[in-house]
Amino acid sequence: MTEPHALRNQLAAFDRKSPSVLTEAAATYGSGETYFDTLADLSADEDDAVSSGATWLIKHHAENGEALAPDQCATLANHLDRITAWDAQLHICQSARLLPYPDKVTDRLLTFARRLLAHRRPFLRTWSLDLLCHLAERDPGIAAEAEKVLALAEEDPAASVRARARNLRKARR
Repeated sequence: MTEPHALRNQLAAFDRKSPSVLTEAAATYGSGETYFDTLADLSADEDDAVSSGATWLIKHHAENGEALAPDQCATLANHLDRITAWDAQLHICQSARLLPYPDKVTDRLLTFARRLLAHRRPFLRTWSLDLLCHLAERDPGIAAEAEKVLALAEEDPAASVRARARNLRKARR
């Protein structure tokens, strides 16, 4: 069994709650030469557990200073339209500020963020707002859109969305 298949099989056992199977996968496969390439590819797996597990690991490693390379981030961005598990989408949004996405994928990230701004899950609305504002920090051409979205988010029924909007607005000043 090749490493990508073995890693995928281990991620398929993820219950999407307890990360112990994921930390075990990182310990087993994390030093492999193609580990991050495999995670980027598995992020768009049809099995929601695999997709969620792969994106959780990407986020986990980024939070611990082990981010994907820019070309791996480009691969991840090219898969965004196929990442459908809500928790995988959340992990992408939460880790965006930590990853070195190349400028050439800004449009893909922006499309992804826009699509999630009206999601039924408040945390996805919260973190897609964060992603959109992060993109506006990188590209001033998005600033006006970010301002409009922040204004709408300040009226969101979910307290988490309103709070994030307030914090993002303060950070922009």
